[in-house]
Amino acid sequence: MYKVHQVAERLNCSISTVYQLIESGRLEHHRCPGIRISDEQLHDYLEHTRQRGEAASRQRFAAPRPRLKHITL
Repeated sequence: MYKVHQVAERLNCSISTVYQLIESGRLEHHRCPGIRISDEQLHDYLEHTRQRGEAASRQRFAAPRPRLKHITL
């Protein structure tokens, strides 16, 4: 079980970002005497963000960009 600062180090982000992920419900956690995140919960979060990233990139490149008629190059 990791503490918040350990998760922040593993994700290479700030401690406040980890707290925001927890409060938004995107990062599952346990409340013991403090907040703890298990390996499985961290893995689930990373897997979820990977899947969302792949879907977003597929969607971004799938549709052609609209032509901007008011801009002349």
